[in-house]
Amino acid sequence: MQNHTGALIFDFDGLILDTESPEVQVWDRLFTEAGGTFDHQAYLDTIGSWDNSSYEPGVFLARLMDHGATAQQLHERVRLEAAQMIAREAPLPGVESLITRAHAAGLRLAVGSSSPAAWVRGHLRRLGLIDYFATIVTFDDVSQSKPSPQIFLTVLARLGIEAKQALVLEDSHNGLLAAHRAGIRAVIVPNAVTAGQDFSLAAEVLDSLDALALERYFPL
Repeated sequence: MQNHTGALIFDFDGLILDTESPEVQVWDRLFTEAGGTFDHQAYLDTIGSWDNSSYEPGVFLARLMDHGATAQQLHERVRLEAAQMIAREAPLPGVESLITRAHAAGLRLAVGSSSPAAWVRGHLRRLGLIDYFATIVTFDDVSQSKPSPQIFLTVLARLGIEAKQALVLEDSHNGLLAAHRAGIRAVIVPNAVTAGQDFSLAAEVLDSLDALALERYFPL
């Protein structure tokens, strides 16, 4: 294994683990049961950002249900039901093989996520992946989540490298914007929820992490 100063920075939700589809499925079901329609497009704008309140489906659902449940209670219900589904999931296709390839090539690995540390670290530990990452930066480590560049800039600072030495792997428009604002190249691997977002700033858009050619970005 060679030692390189290059680094791969992984997003977590929707890239390492499909945490987005289960939440959409629960919202869809609850809205349908209440006789309404879940606004997928408005929800898409919030993906990749922990504190984005541009769309709060619980507010609309509470009005539809009209039986005393608050928006906060509905959000908690959705999070709980989705979390139970996510807890049974394996990593998304290509994740483990890319980690193995990058590790063998001597690249350093990091996670830059807008989710809380307990969520990210808990799942990485469950999946047996946490020890591969030199640093894990989450929403708990910064004052602004994506699309602010803070998370990725913090990763660079912890690794002691420049933006040009890194490559971000993302699945969402907000994550891509954060990487772009941090001056880091980004490759996008959309999932069923984020497919169709604007990825024009990406170095490339792939169907799977298996398709990522590391030699295109690093002198291996």
